[in-house]
Amino acid sequence: MKQEGLTMKSEISALNLVTLDFIYSGIHRLPGLGEEVATGHLTLSLGGGPIASLITASRLGAKVRLATCLGQDRFSMIARDFLEQESIPYRSFPASLAEGQSPVNVTSVMSIPGVDRSFVSYFPTTDFYSAPSPELVRYIGDSAYCIASSPNAALFHALQESGCRVIYDVGWSDDLCIERLKDVLSAVYLFAPNEKEALKLTGAEDVRSALLEMAAYVRHPIVKLGKRGALFLQEDEIVHAEPVAFDTVDSTGAGDAFLGGVTFGLLQGWDLRRCVELGNYTGGKATTGIGCLTSKASIAEFEELCRKSK
Repeated sequence: MKQEGLTMKSEISALNLVTLDFIYSGIHRLPGLGEEVATGHLTLSLGGGPIASLITASRLGAKVRLATCLGQDRFSMIARDFLEQESIPYRSFPASLAEGQSPVNVTSVMSIPGVDRSFVSYFPTTDFYSAPSPELVRYIGDSAYCIASSPNAALFHALQESGCRVIYDVGWSDDLCIERLKDVLSAVYLFAPNEKEALKLTGAEDVRSALLEMAAYVRHPIVKLGKRGALFLQEDEIVHAEPVAFDTVDSTGAGDAFLGGVTFGLLQGWDLRRCVELGNYTGGKATTGIGCLTSKASIAEFEELCRKSK
């Protein structure tokens, strides 16, 4: 499948508040009330979401831009340092905040080896996603693709009209329903929930049925299957893209890295199969280190793995 109507735009953008992850790894269990569990392994890094996808694409060689909101607080200063270390061009746009709040999301991640992760997160009260300024819309509308995770039908339609294709990755909630997202998805170019989210969204009994159900709402649906790869539609046929085998250390941010790889491929004009294969590689590569962005993917390694698999 060739990219139809591809514009001359050559950047990937992301619309997101920065997230900082404090990752406690190597613990044997979570603490109960009044308890303390100690570890000698603490990592501070940028968290997941569209920014992690954007950084993955940037490391592969894509030209990128970020629309975010940063203040003068300490968390914002740390966020700026991380963005500058990654050479991510960004603009900070004003947004309303409750008094004393930082505009930066902060998450404590507690990772138990071989078991799973738990999270405690701070999210500011803000209209950053719901009421973007015309200037912000123009800024991200000048890119070829925009990665977003907060649904805003008016914004997505405005981006679509400007020639910017929206890559949307829904987050989990107990009331997920695809019919409620109908207007949002009508302006989305590619939609990539994970298996659990896809089943919840559609009410389907199996992931293949969920994929077909999503195709009635969005142009290019993909279902992320984690260690089992991904499912997508190509010329109305369900295709299973096999995973790339890695020794997993921490699965935090794997889905975001997957989406960064897919979007990089789209920017190159690759067909969807190759884009998803790259996404499986970047998603798998992300699991080989602690946190979303510790392990760096490369096109050279991806191509070498492709050669070996033939």
